[in-house]
Amino acid sequence: MLRVRIGLSVQRLPRTSRYFSTADVESQLASVKAASEAFAKYDQKTVDHIFVRIAHEANKQRLPLAKLAHEETKMGLMEDKVLKNGLACELILDRFRDLKTCGIVDRDEIRGVEHIATPMGVVCCIAPTTNPTSTAIAKSLFCAKTRNAAIFLPHPRAARCTAEAVKICHDAGVAAGAPEGFLQCIQPHDVSRECSHLVMTHDNVNVILATGGPGMVKASYSVGKPAIGVGSGNAPILVDETADLEMACGSIVLGKTFDNGMICAAEQSVVAVDAIYDKFKAMLEARGVCFLEGKDKQKLGNYLIQNGRVNPDIVGQSAQTIADRIGVKVPRNTVVLAGEASEIGPSEPLSHEKLSPVLGLYRTRDFADGMAIAKELTEFDGIGHTAGIYSKMPERVNQFALAVPAGRILHNMPTSLGAIGTAFNFNVDPSFTLGVGTKAGSSVSTNVGPLNLVNIKTVATRQEHTEWFQNPPKIYFNRNCLEDALRDASNVYANGSRDKRCLIITDHTMVGLGQATRVGDILKAQGFSVEVFDEVKPDPDMKTVHAGVKACESFKPDMIVCLGGGSPMDAGKFIRVVYEHPELHVEDAASRFIEIRKRTSPFPKLGSKVHRLVCIPTSSGTASEVTPFAVITDDDGMKHPVFSYQLTPDIAIIDSSFCDKLPKSLVANAGVDAITHATEAFVSVAANEFTESHAIKAIQLLFDNLPMSYQKGDIKARENVHHAASLAGLAFSNSFLGITHSLSHKVGAAFHLPHGLTNAILMPHVIRYNASDSPMRMGIYPGYDHPVAKSRYAQIARSIGCSGSDGDELVEAYCQRIM
Repeated sequence: MLRVRIGLSVQRLPRTSRYFSTADVESQLASVKAASEAFAKYDQKTVDHIFVRIAHEANKQRLPLAKLAHEETKMGLMEDKVLKNGLACELILDRFRDLKTCGIVDRDEIRGVEHIATPMGVVCCIAPTTNPTSTAIAKSLFCAKTRNAAIFLPHPRAARCTAEAVKICHDAGVAAGAPEGFLQCIQPHDVSRECSHLVMTHDNVNVILATGGPGMVKASYSVGKPAIGVGSGNAPILVDETADLEMACGSIVLGKTFDNGMICAAEQSVVAVDAIYDKFKAMLEARGVCFLEGKDKQKLGNYLIQNGRVNPDIVGQSAQTIADRIGVKVPRNTVVLAGEASEIGPSEPLSHEKLSPVLGLYRTRDFADGMAIAKELTEFDGIGHTAGIYSKMPERVNQFALAVPAGRILHNMPTSLGAIGTAFNFNVDPSFTLGVGTKAGSSVSTNVGPLNLVNIKTVATRQEHTEWFQNPPKIYFNRNCLEDALRDASNVYANGSRDKRCLIITDHTMVGLGQATRVGDILKAQGFSVEVFDEVKPDPDMKTVHAGVKACESFKPDMIVCLGGGSPMDAGKFIRVVYEHPELHVEDAASRFIEIRKRTSPFPKLGSKVHRLVCIPTSSGTASEVTPFAVITDDDGMKHPVFSYQLTPDIAIIDSSFCDKLPKSLVANAGVDAITHATEAFVSVAANEFTESHAIKAIQLLFDNLPMSYQKGDIKARENVHHAASLAGLAFSNSFLGITHSLSHKVGAAFHLPHGLTNAILMPHVIRYNASDSPMRMGIYPGYDHPVAKSRYAQIARSIGCSGSDGDELVEAYCQRIM
């Protein structure tokens, strides 16, 4: 049989160097690989049966395995190893019995998402000398539950007991139907650092699950494979003046003596506040904690830490044994050796992790100082692992948890037992592999379990997310509806109150035409106090907004009426926003977004001061009276489109009597603007049944009535155009606009052209560009599953009486109608 030595490239593996059989190890790796491929095909029912049988059979062998581990390692307490083996079987089975780990593990048909669990493959399981059999059982159960095969690398000082534990789990699994060879363990005669390197770097191994010393864990991360590793613990225990001292004393001694302090989460140092320090120390002494002083304490420290690390000969030894070895006489009832300390760092042995029944005790002024000491202890040697606190004040527990960098904060319980998920809190996941997080070099910070050993694939079905159709709660329309609408605005609310102070926001033109007076007189007749702010200019800027806010602060309106074209309505909307939220910047309010419900700058709620926003349009184009949009220019001259459904007016009054004397140029430009709104809303990727009906009706009304409104000023035609503009606004408020508007704003600003005119010039070119069944790029929207722009343009053309033999002819016919 060929036996070779392999050169080592990984870091700080255990210092064992011996010959091993490559043929034997390669055979095991081939066998476990074949088993993993077979195991991956098992269903959940079969896997669960295997899982249960392994736990049951391993539990029956917990005593023999404990004896074997104790005899081989010469560490810890045999009776506690029995308990650890039992905990591994019982708690892991109870916790994860019903966990789904095979195939579809969850499905949400409403949201269209399901998750499928698949095994990782072959897991290289590194087992420690401190918990060899319990860790082997736990990892075997985790692998069995997740359909993973495993090959174990035992510690040289615990090779026989680890191999026996794996064999028991393997045989129980195979008897229950698992594939032969799905759990393997490197045989004791092959255990070496060279063998470990071969296994960890082998192509058949998919992931490494490392529980062991820092050298082995670090090596597992250095081989270039996915790894789940742990780290050293150095649990500080803070006892404050409110603590139940009897509970704290009993729990600390229990935790520190359990298996002679070998669990990595065991108590390492106690930090007691000055108010109870002396009393608590006396209580510890009464429970068998022997405090060493002077030369005896120095002897303990010299033996405890050697070359900057815990002396392996002290690990898991009893207090009496350690005392004998250092030549110190202690009382016969001594169960823990301890020393008082004040320093933290390499020069203070008691501040290190000890893995034995040795304890450090620190005196602290108060709770805050105690937290600082606990934090420093954790950061020195044990960051990310475990810390404990005894206190009756929940707020202190939270403060401690936030301050101390530990993955497990255990309150009023022994940390050695609480961290691994025992009866002190069954809601802690049972595990002997405790992650310590990225600050300690680990990929996990939680207790490692089955979910760490599955790959989860997500299956998502295309869905159209919840849509809405937002519009003003009240829309009044038809000629001369103004008075009735404003009368309703004076109605009382459900709580019996009503609005009494109204600010009219408008421009000089509306004041000069007497329209502001007309509206103000109606409001005064309804009992309102009225003031007029008429400083709005075209393209309102922040100077105008701040002037309006100043007027609001002086008058304190509970209702605002915006009267005019788009500019007064846009200004009024944003004046209300800044009046109620002066901290908001226009750049944040106008922040760009892809999905309005997920915008990075949330828009504030409105209505705290101004209860109603009423918009009365006096031209027929912008539709700002029904939209959630406003365009505001900042101090640098940059225009910002502000969009939030919070901006949607509470009341829209669409009274065409305000449009009787509009100049022809305004009728034409505003009318084409409305046509653009309706057309782009109808063809939008976000169009839906609700927006389409409004858009197509608006287009029909506009093409039927705009010529008559422009040429003859026909009253009915103007009313229909006025209504159509608002219908188009309702459509694009909920399906949005296209590139015609984007280009038109830029072109119009550059050449000082009316917005409607630039729309008329650009829209036919945009339509021809969009009308393709094979566009180079398609809009991204879940409800838009294939290009339909051409067919929608054709549908518009037919609705206004255009004819054509196919879509292309209808599109061109529509372009000609616009031109």
